[in-house]
Amino acid sequence: MRLILVRHGQTSWNDSGRAQGHTDIPLDLTGQEQARQLGQAFEGMIVDQVLSSDLTRSVETAEQVSKAVGVPVTTRPDLRERCFGEWEGQSFSSVSANLYERAQKHSISAQEVRPPNGESFLDVWNRLDAVHDDLRNADGTVVVVSHGGALSLLLAKLLKGTLDTSRAFRFGNTGITELEKRMDGLFLITRYNDVSHLASGKVLSGSLDGVSR
Repeated sequence: MRLILVRHGQTSWNDSGRAQGHTDIPLDLTGQEQARQLGQAFEGMIVDQVLSSDLTRSVETAEQVSKAVGVPVTTRPDLRERCFGEWEGQSFSSVSANLYERAQKHSISAQEVRPPNGESFLDVWNRLDAVHDDLRNADGTVVVVSHGGALSLLLAKLLKGTLDTSRAFRFGNTGITELEKRMDGLFLITRYNDVSHLASGKVLSGSLDGVSR
């Protein structure tokens, strides 16, 4: 089984360092071009499934892959980014400060902190259980288009890691990460955050901890 994880293309909120969460921000012009170039990278590839978060920025990216491989996009709400609730639209520096302030105040880890009307990292980790189980039992080649934080958590789950493991990963816009399932059922990373299909050298990266340039 071959699994290809792809982060969505750039949005205006990526560019300004704002937490999007479930706010449905479309790709900006740079993101649209990144998605087009991503699609070109998939031309001629045999793919059995294309899965995507149902948020617009992810679907717009997945549609370019879909067009290249001739397989329709299947959307899954459980592939969404973490919901930041009332903190959506704030800078990631503000979100991080709020997270650690609340963690210290309540004597819990930052991964357990829920923004008002939002989700904790632990909530998303548990939300991804069904996706993880489906991917582990899938056959053929599956492409999953999602978000920086969600993909970090999903990759950690696939590698039998922990919540803290997810903080080790970073995904550039339209970055491609590829895994192969071994005979013993474990996944081997064969390609990580590959953005060589992009003509521009400027790629924003996203992870559990925010964005970077």
